[in-house]
Amino acid sequence: MGAKDEAGLIEALQKLEPCVQNYAWGVMGSSPSLVAKMAGGVPDPSKPYAELWMGTHPSAPSKVQGEDLSAFLRRNPSFAGEKVSSAECDFKLPFLFKCLSVRCPLSIQAHPNKELAKTLHKRDPKNYKDDNHKPELACAVTEFEGLCGFRPLNEIAMHLAQVPELLELVGQEAAEGLKSAVGVAAEHQSNMLRAAYAKLMSQVLAPKP
Repeated sequence: MGAKDEAGLIEALQKLEPCVQNYAWGVMGSSPSLVAKMAGGVPDPSKPYAELWMGTHPSAPSKVQGEDLSAFLRRNPSFAGEKVSSAECDFKLPFLFKCLSVRCPLSIQAHPNKELAKTLHKRDPKNYKDDNHKPELACAVTEFEGLCGFRPLNEIAMHLAQVPELLELVGQEAAEGLKSAVGVAAEHQSNMLRAAYAKLMSQVLAPKP
């Protein structure tokens, strides 16, 4: 690469300023955190550093030269790919790149498909800030623990018997179904577990009165 080409490449590079989300489950600023390090500056020890966002999401858009990324791309279309610079996308990236630093279990989320996302955004843009669905791809860059499967049915049945609050959420019928499934055919166990988990999630996600 010649000096002229290298100078042109350097001129074409722009510094992207990401945004930090301080969700309660993030790693506190008082501890080493990938998100805090990538955010730059001195982290506030009293705040959790959960997610670093790089994209054009309206809730926390990245910035270039102090300007929202989508506005910068609109003024400088050469920095955008063909799909981003199309009229349909309006210089909004069709993805959101995140880095997560997780200290405790994340909140439960339910993501709509693309068609429902468009409908919800049109109906209630205050709470549904964009019209995109949320397919996700995760790549662990450090040691990370995630939910993988369920406890054995006999352990779940034991916890239901010992924790009244859990039993109240799952319900007596589903709890009895799980208890009866211990030691029987795998298909029956799967059906009983599915029913109990569905009842639990419907209670957790039910609108509050």
